[in-house]
Amino acid sequence: MMKGNKKSIGYLGPTGTFTELAVNALFPNRQSVSLQGYSSIQACLLAARQIETNYTVVPIENSIGGSVDMTLDWLINEINVPIQAEVRLPIHHELLANQSQSSTHNYEVVYGHPQALKQCNQYLQDFYPDIEQRATDSSALAAKIISENPDEAWLAIANFVAKDIYGLLEIKKNIENNIMNMTRFIVLGYEELMLPEDSMKSSIIVSFPEKKLMMLHKVLAIIDYWGITPTKIESVPMKTELGEYVFLIDIDTTNVLSSYLRACSDIRDLNCKLRQLGTYPVLTADIGY
Repeated sequence: MMKGNKKSIGYLGPTGTFTELAVNALFPNRQSVSLQGYSSIQACLLAARQIETNYTVVPIENSIGGSVDMTLDWLINEINVPIQAEVRLPIHHELLANQSQSSTHNYEVVYGHPQALKQCNQYLQDFYPDIEQRATDSSALAAKIISENPDEAWLAIANFVAKDIYGLLEIKKNIENNIMNMTRFIVLGYEELMLPEDSMKSSIIVSFPEKKLMMLHKVLAIIDYWGITPTKIESVPMKTELGEYVFLIDIDTTNVLSSYLRACSDIRDLNCKLRQLGTYPVLTADIGY
């Protein structure tokens, strides 16, 4: 929690992760915050549940790799901490090596976060089809591992900040499958964040009685009736039995908050269970690649 007069911000560490870049975009005045790095997304979410920090920042979706399953699972099943903001961060990956391996051509292993490996799978298939892929809890950890093993013919997928922090050699930059690669990060906490917003969004979780999945049609009809626009709909298993799902629905509520609240009331009148995850500002970061 508060350390002196500073807000405590939890994020996926170690230093040099994309999550830390998202934190920097959200909290540019580093003198007013204290950063607490966690070793995994699950550890970040546990810290949010236990209120170890004022805010916790975690990734929730990538434009190539899709949803971050751990974050979705915990939002739906494990925690009830409100979303206070979203930041969208351009993601560009670099292929890095230890400086002592500059003359190596036959690299044996590439380290990276599972999302990073997925986002760069085309490049790896084209240029390193036989390399062993080893998953790490973060891209910065991948960079740290190869920095600490100069005698190994290993590579890492990480960002330009991690490259500089760990003194690594750039083999190739922008190796992601799509140059428009983007990740959404959410901020969890119990205190409202006063941020300049590009737009406003609301997120809800809806479940239907007795496996009546066609109720989704009625829910979307209500949303359409009130003139609000869903930006994402995703089904997630309820962890009970096959065929039972909850639906995570993101809605653009810029200038239409009252209509959104009426829609939520009407959805509950259908005998649906509805949980509001938050109404929050959405920012797009410019981190100067």
